[in-house]
Amino acid sequence: MSSPMMRPADYSPALPHERIEEIFPDIFLVHGSARVGPATRLNRNMAIVRSNDELSLINPVRLSAPAESQLEKIGKVKRVLRIGYYHGVDDRYYVDRYGAEFWCQPGSDRYREPRPTHVLRDETPLPIPAAELFLFKATKFPESAILLENHGGGLITCDSLQYWTVNGFSLRMLIGTFWLKAMTPKGQSLRADFERLLKLEFKHLLGAHGRVCRNHAHEQVVAEVDRVFGS
Repeated sequence: MSSPMMRPADYSPALPHERIEEIFPDIFLVHGSARVGPATRLNRNMAIVRSNDELSLINPVRLSAPAESQLEKIGKVKRVLRIGYYHGVDDRYYVDRYGAEFWCQPGSDRYREPRPTHVLRDETPLPIPAAELFLFKATKFPESAILLENHGGGLITCDSLQYWTVNGFSLRMLIGTFWLKAMTPKGQSLRADFERLLKLEFKHLLGAHGRVCRNHAHEQVVAEVDRVFGS
């Protein structure tokens, strides 16, 4: 139930999105959208992880009323996790509507509300079973990823790694170009962060933009790191 203090004008509206899809057992995906110009929209994804009947929303995207009803049939919205600095426009909506916990890194305050109930640090145990937190260390602003150890390993990212159709042809793993420029301190490199990330074992990847990379994500990230930073 929504809070009596909630007013529609206080929140960003639900933008066009696809249906909630179960991509692996207890892991769901919504392909949504974000408005980046007067007539331009960009793909934006939300991952939903279910443990028992509790739902963790990662990279939240606000849903239409019918899709919210579908979400509530899947489970109870228990927590919201912000893992990317540039995302968060819909976090407060879910926290207010469902009384959900809010998890983010220190300094992840481009969107200043809601205030975190739990802070994501190296030593923070994640509230998701069989999951591991990865923190970027060299970025100018907070960024992280979540490794789900089941199903051969699934890596959930925000803007750092995305799986896109390039020039209308095949899908390809990409380190976000604008993200990399904005996140790299002057005269430094994020290569060491990506090399640490590649020590994780994962077969699949779901970023906050693009499509799902199934089965070959790790090798594609290796190739992209070599392309961007040099082999």
